[in-house]
Amino acid sequence: MKNTMLKTLAALLAVFLIGYAGYQAWTFFYNPYQTEIAVTYSVNESIHVNGIAVRTETVIEDQYGGSVSYIHEDAAKVLRNKPVAYAHTSSDTVTKMARAAELEKEISLLEEAASGVSQLYGSSEFINDQIGNSVLAYSNVIANGDYSGFSSAKDSLLLSINKKTSITGEENKFAERIALLKAEYDELQSEIASDDAKTVTSPKTGYFISSVDGFENIINRENLFEKSVSEIEDIINQDVVTAEQKIGKIADSYKWYYVISVSSEDAERFTVGKNVTVNFDGINSSVKLEIFEKIEDETSENMIIVLLCKTFTEELASIRQIGADIIFSTISGLRISSDSIRFDEDQQIGVFILDRSEVKFRAIEVLYSGSGYTVVKWSQGNKNYLQLFDEVFIGGNDLYVGKLID
Repeated sequence: MKNTMLKTLAALLAVFLIGYAGYQAWTFFYNPYQTEIAVTYSVNESIHVNGIAVRTETVIEDQYGGSVSYIHEDAAKVLRNKPVAYAHTSSDTVTKMARAAELEKEISLLEEAASGVSQLYGSSEFINDQIGNSVLAYSNVIANGDYSGFSSAKDSLLLSINKKTSITGEENKFAERIALLKAEYDELQSEIASDDAKTVTSPKTGYFISSVDGFENIINRENLFEKSVSEIEDIINQDVVTAEQKIGKIADSYKWYYVISVSSEDAERFTVGKNVTVNFDGINSSVKLEIFEKIEDETSENMIIVLLCKTFTEELASIRQIGADIIFSTISGLRISSDSIRFDEDQQIGVFILDRSEVKFRAIEVLYSGSGYTVVKWSQGNKNYLQLFDEVFIGGNDLYVGKLID
């Protein structure tokens, strides 16, 4: 009997100890009060659309055939009857010209590196830093898809490496490489010069674009407003086909339209005369466009929005059909979880914060509500309102002003 009682007491003691240990562990690891830090945040009020670039363009016909080399980059202003391109009798002349340009650049970089001395370039550590920065810039260009900056980043990296080679005493190797490249360059220049190239001139004064897609004779800035909504929608959705046997085209103005079709509900967000920020797909820089006109009729439930652009760059000149984010406004403030929003005894909207172990209430002014988060106004210096880096409660029951939390 005594042994049985002792075993029972021992079992009860073991259960108690296990339970007590579990409770201690639970109180140590479990925190019934979840908090987050209020941080600055910006959100765009925007919609994504698909549209078409509309310009008034004159096609430059190819009268000679063969390959074509261009004098100007896209978006360059040209004058009537002035040269814009060369038509070559040999189909590989343009390829040779591209190779010659590459050789010329590489020769220039090698000569620049070879002409310097360590005193000019600085220490090896300094050059190593330059190489590191060049590698970082090169990586950023690739990561961001900024292909317009690819060539410059590559040249900077190559020059840094060549400088490193120069100050380590291996610059004598440059002479052999330069001589080899110059020999190839001279041979190419001789072959290019022997090609009987024909000069292609501009039919009018305007802005040069090298690509031709078949839309030039379908829609322009003048006949756009003569078309129905459904006709414009069909053109927006029409396939782009690169036209052959065309030199390029001349846009009559640097001004052009970006034309989109949106629902009647979305159309209410567009106010004629106001400006919006547009981020075109694949183009890094934002562009300001003016809401120029709204077109509606019975042929479609949607509405056509015509946006006027007064910016004309090489990248923008090459687009026809393209998607874009239309940004109406940018809202900035403090970001908090939507679960943190409470009401005090006076039904004022706000949040509970933890201030040096004490629960306090801070009022908020909601600016934007997203999926699971809210952006509120940052009233800097007003301690009655939520401030940057305040520790906000997003969980926990029985919270009240003045409560102490360990």
